[in-house]
Amino acid sequence: MNIPNILTVSRFFLTVVFASFAQGSGTGAAVLAVLVFTCAALTDWADGYLARKYDISTAFGKLMDPIADKALVLSAFFIFAYAGLWSLWLVYMIAAREILVTASRIQAMTRGQVIPAEKAGKIKTIFQMGTISAALVCRVLVIWSATAGFMKNYEILWRAGLDLLMIIATILTIWSGAVYWRNLDKPDHQ
Repeated sequence: MNIPNILTVSRFFLTVVFASFAQGSGTGAAVLAVLVFTCAALTDWADGYLARKYDISTAFGKLMDPIADKALVLSAFFIFAYAGLWSLWLVYMIAAREILVTASRIQAMTRGQVIPAEKAGKIKTIFQMGTISAALVCRVLVIWSATAGFMKNYEILWRAGLDLLMIIATILTIWSGAVYWRNLDKPDHQ
């Protein structure tokens, strides 16, 4: 197992750690959730960078990297939806796309075909992670300013901003799924 694959596998562990902090209460848990999520997101960048730079991409990495991303992102979206930050139906739409694309990739692998992540999927993942990061930072600020009420005074604004980010993330997720299915029939995916 090479370093990019180790980074990919570590993202699954970091997802579990992140989820425990994201569901915790208090400033410490909120800050640790931000730090662990950031670390996990950086492993996503690093594994791809190292695999390309040293030409050590593997079938395992091409399959597991997007699955590790989905585990991290979906855990965060569901945690925030159940906490009342976002509508659950938006998260279900994202989850449906992620599950269908992943199932398609796994089915292709059983036929000896590896379908790597496409540019649209990478853009979607970056935006999803940015949306989650914004929500995590807002959570820290809300907890931190609870006594001063700073974030409470601007709740309509930051909630509207997070809602807008989530809607854009959902649209990009559906768009990237459409791109994936459209390109699936092209010869370079056969």
